[in-house]
Amino acid sequence: MSGPDRPRGRLSAGIDRLIRLSLYGGMGWVMAMMLLTTVDVSGRAFLSRPVTGSIELNRLMLAVFAVSGLAYTHREGANVRVTLLLDRLPLAARAILEVLSHLVSITIVGLLAWQSGVSGVEEIHAGTTTDALGIPIYPLYFLLAAGAFSLCLEMARQLLTALADFPVPGRQRGSGPAR
Repeated sequence: MSGPDRPRGRLSAGIDRLIRLSLYGGMGWVMAMMLLTTVDVSGRAFLSRPVTGSIELNRLMLAVFAVSGLAYTHREGANVRVTLLLDRLPLAARAILEVLSHLVSITIVGLLAWQSGVSGVEEIHAGTTTDALGIPIYPLYFLLAAGAFSLCLEMARQLLTALADFPVPGRQRGSGPAR
């Protein structure tokens, strides 16, 4: 492995670890949501005592779960893509559109990450909390920023792959730069 390839390999492995950690965190939140819902329903049915604020907690947990799987979903290609027109284009046009799509997506999600962080700071100063339990809202903004940032990292990795696989006359697709 040559020098320039080594850091990209470590960076890619680091992105994989970050995505995996986020995914496992999301799975943990789903387990907590299931446990809370089970306790709430059981308490309501058998003891006539539901868990106070369970709906509010479940809403917050659902937000955490949704954000934690963004990068993983993108990495696995599980997002919806309509390729009706794309499949009919020549290889070079598809490659150009793929690169442009990655650039636009990185820009939009990067703006989302940035503005979520800004909103989180604003919410710290505002002191906004939930209605029933008084849980601060700002951690959700920072979590959204972190989820969007990890999605940006994954999109950037896919952009680099698309650029490396870009069709160049005299080079086979996926072979990287000619030496």
